[in-house]
Formats: sequence, structure tokens, C-alpha cells
Amino acid sequence: MEQTNYVNLAGDKWHKGSSQTAKTRMKLRVIPLFILLAGFQLMPEIRAQTNTNVLVAFTTTNPAPLNLGFAGYTTELLGKGEEYGDTNLQYYASMLQPGWLLFPAGSTGDAFNWQTGFTDPAWVTNLGLSSGPNNSASNLCAGTILPLIGKGGVWFTNFAAMAQNLGGAKIIVCINGFTDTNYADAGAFAAFALSNHIHVAAWELCNEPYLFYATNEFFTNGLDYATKMLPYYNSIKAADPNAVVAVFFSDPARPGMSWDNTLSSYPNPYWNAAVWHYYPALPTNVSFADLMAIDNGNLCSNTTMYVTNVLIANNPPNATFLLTEFAPGAASSSGTVNPPTGTLYGGIYGAEMVMRLSTCSRMSFAGSYQLVDAAGVGTTNDFKSAATRAANNGYLTNTAGLPFGYFLSAQGLGQSVAYWAINRSTAVYNTTVGTNCPTVPMDTNDLTTMPAIYAVACQGGNGKRYVLLTNKGTNCVPVQVTQDCTALTNEFLETFVTDTNPAVVNSNPPANNVTLQTNMVSNPVMIPGYSVVRLEWTVTNVPPPILAVTASSVIQDLSWTGLTNIVYSVQGKTNLFGSWTTLGRVANTTTNFGFTNWNNGSQQFYRLTVP
Repeated sequence: MEQTNYVNLAGDKWHKGSSQTAKTRMKLRVIPLFILLAGFQLMPEIRAQTNTNVLVAFTTTNPAPLNLGFAGYTTELLGKGEEYGDTNLQYYASMLQPGWLLFPAGSTGDAFNWQTGFTDPAWVTNLGLSSGPNNSASNLCAGTILPLIGKGGVWFTNFAAMAQNLGGAKIIVCINGFTDTNYADAGAFAAFALSNHIHVAAWELCNEPYLFYATNEFFTNGLDYATKMLPYYNSIKAADPNAVVAVFFSDPARPGMSWDNTLSSYPNPYWNAAVWHYYPALPTNVSFADLMAIDNGNLCSNTTMYVTNVLIANNPPNATFLLTEFAPGAASSSGTVNPPTGTLYGGIYGAEMVMRLSTCSRMSFAGSYQLVDAAGVGTTNDFKSAATRAANNGYLTNTAGLPFGYFLSAQGLGQSVAYWAINRSTAVYNTTVGTNCPTVPMDTNDLTTMPAIYAVACQGGNGKRYVLLTNKGTNCVPVQVTQDCTALTNEFLETFVTDTNPAVVNSNPPANNVTLQTNMVSNPVMIPGYSVVRLEWTVTNVPPPILAVTASSVIQDLSWTGLTNIVYSVQGKTNLFGSWTTLGRVANTTTNFGFTNWNNGSQQFYRLTVP
């Protein structure tokens, strides 16, 4: 249940220019749970199972801070029929629990003009003249021209509205520094966001620029990239001095370190964040078991160690880090599945990737590619053809009512189990897994192994605690959870996904799909094979905060006094019979949430909820 209260601004209770403490009102709301209850069966064990419980231990002293909205998704709809305002899409996307979304896209945004809402054909041509040998970005961008014309373009304000409707997801923006050579446009974008009260959590400078470096390419090397991006950085910071602006380090799967080495040699680095993408290079014509083994090794070697050995070692001391695209293999797009991307194991991999990175110092965001596809919300038809047909025949189409056949992918469901807790938490606890844990291979020859179970405990910003676990093996593993060296005796609400086949994918209609399952359990907990599991329990009941408003002719500040380490969702609506819109999430003891030009609009009601 949620405890909320609200204040009414303007109308007969509030008057322009007044300042007073609002009366508070508390009510209870029931949160619907999207749950399917089902049993599961486990395959015969292929490894010896321990006869004793595996200890998952965490300590509540000195938790590591966790950035609010840590786990999210890149959103790439430029070349598809789907639109940001599609409420059916938003319904399914909300179940993925995104803490952030990225605008406008990945490679399809390399010729996108945010001011017009369209892909510029001249920019596509320019991109094709300077695309590296391993890059098909110009073709991808060319494929967005007609769909965008048919949809009437895509707009940042509509994207921001979608982010609000998905629980107040934060926004990351990727600047097109390839073909939009007027660096002042980046500053204009930052100024536009500020004037429209849209908070951008981070700005990326170009998408995967390391794909465009060589003689006669956009960039000679990483050093040249940093030099050419400085005017874009200065333009953004001039408009928004508090902006977080990130330069790109290379994909760890790409051979060599020449890009990173030259980038880190830039004298007096100006950036305050670094971003990277990770798509492991997997062999073809191998078994799914081999793909899992290789990816298990990637989880071990290219997560926390990459942050420490590459990012922390080669960036300014206060820089933060973002992983805004990853997949367990090749990215899936246009409805295709590229195993293990899109599978149940893909969900295990994605959940564990984010869980591991949540423990890293200075990590601010991590998330997968992408929101609408095999790793997130799947579709049976993206209706690109409908938007293209509209463009060819000179009319605009609204595709929101078309039967896209939305469903949640197996990977997306697996990730959502972890995202739910991570995006409601303010810190992570030091967590260990006992040495008697069963193991899984980390290579195709079965020469090296790692624990099948990975676990991390989180300090919820809602009065709860969470323990997240992944099981990369086929065995069911008995786990004993201890807090500060004492076995917990309370019951846990267990939410999980599992299947005997790690290669399973979801489809529509949902025949034999992976589904969310729930149960009430207590220590020791049996962790199913091939699963992502969330255990949660209430530590303290969160009382409603005390709200107050200060209003002037220029700005309206909504403020409150609450508890430490509590996450609040700020919501508003124009009348009590309408729908609440989430304006953002905050995690402070006392917060001022400001709105400009408030007195030019209609009466507003605001409330705080604990997500």
C-alpha cells in the first residue's frame, strides 16, 4: 500500500502570490501487481549440488550510495511505427520499470535533427562519406527518413511526456556531433530543455564515435574526438552550468585500446562523465550452452573490473560513469532475436550486469538496448510500413491505434525483476555469496568456473529492503540470507522468473511464455535454476511527508519534510478526478521542487507517493 497526501494550488485554496502551508490529507492506494502464478519444473542436475545452504550475507553498515533511477533503457523509435504517446506501449513499458530513457536513439540518431524532428537527408549522405568499415550507420539513418515523415516527426517534449508517464523516468540525451556541425545547436537543446522544465540527467557527445575514427573519418582518434567535442561541451555548459556531459570510451569487446589511450591523453580533460556501450563478440555456430559460458566470463571480467581498471583510471577524479547500451550478444532490432539477446538467459545476464555495476563507485546509470524490441517490449509488427506509406502518399498517420501486438520479452521480464528494486533504492549493501555455491563454466572448454549465484542487497527508499539474486545454472540452490551476521527470520515476498530452458523466448500470443511469479517464502530460500529472483520485506512504515508551498509571481516551490533515505514520487494533476502525472522522483530529507510560470496555468493538485 502507498501513503500519499496532496496539496491544491490556486483555486479557492491558493491564490497567486500567496505563501502558506497547505493542509495535508492522507489516503491509501492499492498498487496493482502484474503477476502470473505458475509452477516450475527443474531439469535433472548436471552438477553436484551442495547438501548445505549457500550463505548470502549482507551488512547494513556503510552502504554504498545508489544513484536514483540507476537502471534504464535506450529508446530507439525513429525508424519504427511506434510513437511516444502510444498509451498501450506506455502500459507495457511501465512494467519494465525503467529508471531512465535515452533520446533520440542509437545509431539511427546520427543524422537526426532535434529541432525539426526529422532525419536530414543531406546529413545521411555526409554520414555515408565518413562511416568506418565496421559501421552501417548511414543505412540505418536512411531507413528513418520516410517513417519520420509519415509520423510527422518525433519531438523531445513528447518523449519527456512519455518518460513522466513511465514513473518519472530520468532522461539522457545523445547529441548528434557527427552531422550537426553547428555546436551552438547543442547549447540550444540544453536551453530548450531548461525552458520547458525538462531535466536532462546526462548528455552524451555523439553515439559510439569510436566507430568513426581513421584517416578521412570524422575523428582521427580519441584525442581528436575530445578536441572536436569541446565546443559542444562548452555550449551545453553555457546554457546549463549544472549539466553532466559525457564523452565516449570504447566498447570493451572491440580489439585494442588505441581509442581509450588517446582519449585519456587529452590534456586537462574537461568532461565530468564517461559513457560506454558493451556488445560482446560471440562466435557463430556454437551451442547455446557455449554462448552462456562466454557471457558468464564477460560478466566476471567486463563489469566492475572495467569500471575500475579503465574508467576510473583514465578519467577526472570526480567523473561519473554511464553504460547506456548493452546486450548479451548482438543487438536485436525490427522484431528479430539474436540469441542470447531476447532470451531468458539474456534477462539473467542483463539483471546481473546492472546488479554488478550498481556496486561500483561513481556509476550513475546502466541499462540495455532497447526499450522496444527483443530486450524490452516486443511487438508482432512495428508498422514501419504504415508510416512509410503515409510519407510516400503525402499524408500523416497516427499509428497509436494500430495492433502492434505488444508483449514483454523474456529478457525484459528478467531485467524488470531487478530494475524494480534498484530503481526504488538509495544504496546497496556489501553482499557476499558463500564459497560452497555451485558453479557454472566461464569458457567453452569448461576450464574456468564462477559461482552460479550472484547476489546484491539494496536499501529501499520506501521502507523496504531487497535481496536480488541471479542463478546462471540449472540447479535449484538453497540460500540462507543473513543480515549483519544474523539469519533473517521474517517472511519475504519473492518475485522471480525462471524456466528449465535458458534459451526460451516470449511471443504473442503468450503460449508457454516466461512470466513473473510470486510467493511468500522464508529462510532458507530455494533459488530456481536459470532465474532472476527478488526478495523484499518491510523494515519500517513510511509516514506521509508534511507538504508546504511557497508561491510568488515567478516561481512556485513545492517542499516537504520527510525521512532520510526515502524516495518520493512527485505527482500532479489539474483536478482530483483526473489522472496523476509523475513529475519526477527525488530522494532528499527536505526538497524544493520548483515550477516556473505556474500562475499562468490552471489549478493544480500535487501529491507525494512512495514508489
